[in-house]
Amino acid sequence: MRGKKLLLIMATGAALAAGCARPAAEAPKVDLAAEAQAVRDRSAAWLQMAQSRDAAGIANSVYAANAVTLFDGNISHGAAEIQARMEAENAATPSSSIVWSTTDVQVAGSGDLAYELGTFTFDADGAGEGAATSGEFVTVWTKSDGSWRAVADAGTARKAAEAAAPAGG
Repeated sequence: MRGKKLLLIMATGAALAAGCARPAAEAPKVDLAAEAQAVRDRSAAWLQMAQSRDAAGIANSVYAANAVTLFDGNISHGAAEIQARMEAENAATPSSSIVWSTTDVQVAGSGDLAYELGTFTFDADGAGEGAATSGEFVTVWTKSDGSWRAVADAGTARKAAEAAAPAGG
């Protein structure tokens, strides 16, 4: 009988302890608007680096080490390959200019994944007589160690007929 009483006391104690335990902490709420703005800010800083032709800075601080880019059929894998491609493009088009504009940013509810949509204009000869190329891009961002990094970046130039048509039409 004593064994049953001890077992009953232990079971009651365990039930009380479980009932008095604090509930599991909920994951902190993610401020999606703030994270979207952080992605926009990161993209703006990236644009400044691109305009100053800082391929190493972009490869080492914007892209993730395992990032992939795809622009008009040219694929680059990894930050080192991306940097080499940017340096080659900078050397081939020393007067080039680029601008881009973010049109939308969506952040996952978890706050660690986002995508950015936008438009760009690239002019291979800068102020020269050649026509600029316009197009659209998508960049997938991941948040790692508190910093947004681009893991996938793709874009394409508009075809001549699309470039002549008004946007959104």
